[in-house]
Amino acid sequence: MEKDYLNYDKIAQHYNQRYPDSQTWERGQALLDLARQVKAKTILEVGSGTGFWLNLLGQVTDNLYGLDFSMGMLRQSQGQHAPLKLARGTAIHLPLQSRSFDLVYCVDAIHHFGDHAAFVQEAARLLKPGGALAVIGHDPHDAGVSSWYIYDYFDTVYETDRRRYPSSNAVQQWMERAGLAHPSSQVVENIRNIHVGEAVLNDPFLKHDATSQLALLDEAAYQAGLERIRQALAVAKEKEDRIVFHSEIRVKMILGFKR
Repeated sequence: MEKDYLNYDKIAQHYNQRYPDSQTWERGQALLDLARQVKAKTILEVGSGTGFWLNLLGQVTDNLYGLDFSMGMLRQSQGQHAPLKLARGTAIHLPLQSRSFDLVYCVDAIHHFGDHAAFVQEAARLLKPGGALAVIGHDPHDAGVSSWYIYDYFDTVYETDRRRYPSSNAVQQWMERAGLAHPSSQVVENIRNIHVGEAVLNDPFLKHDATSQLALLDEAAYQAGLERIRQALAVAKEKEDRIVFHSEIRVKMILGFKR
């Protein structure tokens, strides 16, 4: 069974477990490159979470603004090294002045915003001429492009993601309607993780509160998925087979520029 609402205040303290130091994050480099391309002096991240990505952009400017609905996440953001300017708010009513940012972006967050098109419209309003809007995340609508073992073992997760996430094409259409020029989509990171046998049980993304995909499941549904994984491991052991759990996810950046 899936819950209707994910309370990020409850998981904020442990949320950064999804960003292990051993992982290289190409999407972060793509953000840095974009910020430098538009010579960004003012940057806003919508759905800024713990400030992980916004802190990275401290290499470009000190005018870093983060907006999130979760007070727990905002409190975690205060521990970042960069001088973040933080506010609580919703993505569809951004409480900020028009034409005030060179770069507005979100990372792995648009599926939480409710009205995706309204967010794009609001973000476009905030951009200065020549500024950029970047929407970064994976697109579960791209059948056959990405695979994630979580989808195979936990009921409803894939179907829920297809409901929550807008397609790349839809985001580009909303950008056009909002008056942004040259909407485009490109892959900025290929996540490839392979867990062999029982090593999968140590995958940090398998924890109940590591991703919204699993955190949205109630305890019974989450445990049922874990049990399917354990059963698959037991069957493979009995047959003396090698079972491999694949995560191959293409992360896209959907990009538009203010005329």
